[in-house]
Amino acid sequence: MTETPDTPDEDAVPTTECRVCKVDVPAGKYCGLCGVHLNEEPGDGPEWLRVTASCVAPEEHLLKPSITSSLFPHLSHRARTPFRVLLVVLLAGLVACALLRLPAALIAVAALGLPLLFLIYLWESDAFSDLPGSTLALTAVLGIALGVGWVFLTGAMMARSYGVPLGSGISGYRILRNGLGVPLGGLILMLVPALVIRLLRPPTRESLDGFMIGALGATAFTAAATLTRLAPQLTTGMVAHNRPMSGLLVEAGIRGVAMPLTAAAVGGLIGAALWFTRPPSKVDQHPGYVRAVLLGCGIAVLVVYAGIGLIDVARVPQWLQLAVHLVVAVVALFTLRVGLHLALLHEAHDEIASDQPILCPRCGHVVPDMAFCAHCGAATRASSRTSRTERRENRPVRERRPETP
Repeated sequence: MTETPDTPDEDAVPTTECRVCKVDVPAGKYCGLCGVHLNEEPGDGPEWLRVTASCVAPEEHLLKPSITSSLFPHLSHRARTPFRVLLVVLLAGLVACALLRLPAALIAVAALGLPLLFLIYLWESDAFSDLPGSTLALTAVLGIALGVGWVFLTGAMMARSYGVPLGSGISGYRILRNGLGVPLGGLILMLVPALVIRLLRPPTRESLDGFMIGALGATAFTAAATLTRLAPQLTTGMVAHNRPMSGLLVEAGIRGVAMPLTAAAVGGLIGAALWFTRPPSKVDQHPGYVRAVLLGCGIAVLVVYAGIGLIDVARVPQWLQLAVHLVVAVVALFTLRVGLHLALLHEAHDEIASDQPILCPRCGHVVPDMAFCAHCGAATRASSRTSRTERRENRPVRERRPETP
């Protein structure tokens, strides 16, 4: 009896040992299990952080400022383009309302612009398929109810801070109460929807699920609070001939850009932290560093909100007020970007099927079905569950050449 020589399997995936997790993984640029570069790259920083490639937008550096990839993490590079256009349209609408002295239209666009854009994002990211409709509805209703109630509760004491014109201050002993107590109280209430949903034990524990819940509750809270607090301005008439143009522009920047961006970033970050779970394989991998960074992000959020409150009640020029709000929004978006990246890099992942191919929606390459794309390093969980299920049900099939006789 003669032995048949072994023939190489065309479908076999070449493997290599990861320098960090010490596991044989499919060969590529990135480890499909832990997400680090298989070959150490200059400027990549510590392996637990991987700063050269974001988990949601691997074509971008982690420290690169980007509103769309930070605020809309489920979307691919191509899918983010329409949202960039919509953000520009929103900004143009705010400026137009201010220049035309239309306070009612300005309030409506400022309060509802970003929340409506976030609802479109939820639709595009399959949130209405991946998450129960009752969960999303409860989150929005809680945010709206708490926002309206908080304004009625604090409206009298903050009337001079948020009245007309924008920027009138409160001095003396009231600064600490109105500058710290009210903003931090609003921050706590803004996070209540995410806390309630988390206590109800949701069926899934993915960080980006928590991000969507937290950001939705925070934007609903902020929109309701803004509409309720600025409602008295609607009595000034359709066209505000007597209001200075600078005041309207500053109000547009604060109410329509800085505040909703800050709220979405803070709510999304806390929501992602509440839903974050580490896999058993990473329990002992740099837990101190990861927790320290996440804790630092949380402390930054508290400092940010305290700064906003003190600036709002202090007698400072309106343009300085706008500048501080915009800086705070940038800080909040940056902490959100780093927090989501760390969560995706270190959270529990789907079941590994390294012998099965799957299409990466970020780079378009067919790679082994693992926690990270071996080609671009994108986290598999950066895409929706609906997308992952569809791509696993319709896996790419290699075309085989017919054998020649």
